[in-house]
Order: sequence, then C-alpha cells, then structure tokens
Amino acid sequence: MGKDIIKIWDQFRAGDEDSFSVLFETFLDTLFRYGLKFVADEDTVKDCIQDLFIKIYSNRASLAPTTSPKFYLLSSLKNMIIDVINRDRHITYVAPEELPFIASYQYSDEQDDLEDDAVKEKFEQLISILNPRQKEAVYLRFQLDLSYEEISRLLGINYQSVRNLIHRSILKIRGKMSLTGFMILFLQVFK
Repeated sequence: MGKDIIKIWDQFRAGDEDSFSVLFETFLDTLFRYGLKFVADEDTVKDCIQDLFIKIYSNRASLAPTTSPKFYLLSSLKNMIIDVINRDRHITYVAPEELPFIASYQYSDEQDDLEDDAVKEKFEQLISILNPRQKEAVYLRFQLDLSYEEISRLLGINYQSVRNLIHRSILKIRGKMSLTGFMILFLQVFK
C-alpha cells in the first residue's frame, strides 16, 4: 500500500474528499491501538484522533508531502496525547521520553483460548522486563512496521540508538527464555 497511500495523501492535500475518508478508515484502528499504549482512557484517545483529523482536514492545503502518512499521523497523535496529559496535569510537564507505554498482548480470534492464555501470560511476564521506551520501540518496529529512521524521529533519538534499543530489548527477552520459546512467542505476538 506504500505508494498508493502516498498518492492518497497527496490527493487529500489537493482537496479530494474521498481521499480523506480513505486515510481515516485506513489508519483509524492503528491510531487507536497506538493511542491506548499511552493512556488507558478510550474516550481520550478517540477525542485526540478526532481532533487530529479535524486539524489535518482544516490545514490540508498547507500540509507537506510525506513519504509516510502513517508516520506523520502516529507522530501527530502522540504529540496531541502529550498535550492532553500536560493540560490535564495543569502545570507538570511530561516529556515524550517519560510518557508511559502500556504493552498488552493482542490475540487473534482463531487461536485456542487455553493456548492463548498461556501465551498472554508469558508475553506479559517478558514484556514487564522492558522499560516503556523499549516497549514502544519494539511495538513500533514489529507491530506497526515502522522503519528504524521513522522510529528514530518519533522517539526523538538517533538512528543507531533505535537499533541498539531494539536489539537490547530482544536480547533481554531472549535471555529470559530458550531460543525456541523466544521464536515461537515472537512469531505469535509480533505477527
């Protein structure tokens, strides 16, 4: 969908109403799941997504071209959530690197419930050893399929730091289990 979504983004910027709908429908679930990684309140996340789409719709003529509309929207949503958290705290500033990241196991409907419960329990044990920054980097890389460069910009750290962060996270998880168990869990969770 890469080149198609860039074309849709450009059509949206040019004023095409249908392209706006396609962008909304394409990224709504991804944005919602990503937003819930920072705040557990679904209504807050929905409000932020709605505000984001209102903002980009209102400013579509001045939006820059992008090679990754997904990255642009994820980054914008994260900034909006940070603004909401800071506004709700009334003075205390939350820096992006201090923002909590809530990792939770997401499973498919076709899996056996008993097998799924065991995988979920193992996942939550392992993911708890990672700090919020590591959880977010792993999520962005393996769940949202962002490039290291995009993750670097989203987290505000350099490219090599992102690679190191993800590598250390995987080593940390792998160190807690056998290689076979690690690969099975990794394939089930980060598919």
